[in-house]
Amino acid sequence: MTTSHQKRRDTLSTSRSVRSGIDQGQPFDLYATPGYMVRRLHQIVVSLCHSHWGDLNLTPVQYACLIGIRAYPGIDQRGLARAIALDRSTSGTTVEQLERRRLITRLVSERDKRTKELFITETGASILRDAQRIAWEIQERLLQPLSPQDRDTFVRLLGQLVESNNELSRAPQQL
Repeated sequence: MTTSHQKRRDTLSTSRSVRSGIDQGQPFDLYATPGYMVRRLHQIVVSLCHSHWGDLNLTPVQYACLIGIRAYPGIDQRGLARAIALDRSTSGTTVEQLERRRLITRLVSERDKRTKELFITETGASILRDAQRIAWEIQERLLQPLSPQDRDTFVRLLGQLVESNNELSRAPQQL
C-alpha cells in the first residue's frame, strides 16, 4: 500500500532528477526530515483539537495552561510558563484570555504582593474535564494507524527527543 506521503516523495524524486539547479547533486527530501514531520504532526494535532473542542472554545495552549494551573494551584504566571514550556509573552496573553473567560482567577500572593497566583475556577475545571475526555479521543485518533507496540515506542522516543533537546528551546520546560 502506497501512502500519499510516499507518492509525494516519489513524485519529488522523479521531478528532482529531471531538474538542474544549484542543489542537483545534493538532494534534500523535506518530507523525510524529522523537523518537517514533527511540524506537520503538530499542525495535525492542533487541527484535531480545534475540530473536536469546537464547543469548548479552547486552544491547545489554553488547555496546557489549565492543566498546569490545576496541577500546581497557586502557581504564578512565570512558574506556569516554565512548567509547560511557554515563553512569558504567550503565557501572559493566554492567562489573560482564561481570566477574561472566568476559567481561572489571579489572586495577589500573600508571600509576595508583586506576584499573582493562578487558580482554576469551577467553570474552568468543568471545561477542562470535558477537554481531557476529548483529548484522549484525539490522541487515540492520532495514534490509531500504529500498532499498540509502535504507539508505546513512538511516545517513548518522542519523550526521549524532547527531554534530550529541552535546553535547545527558547522556552525550555523547567519543573
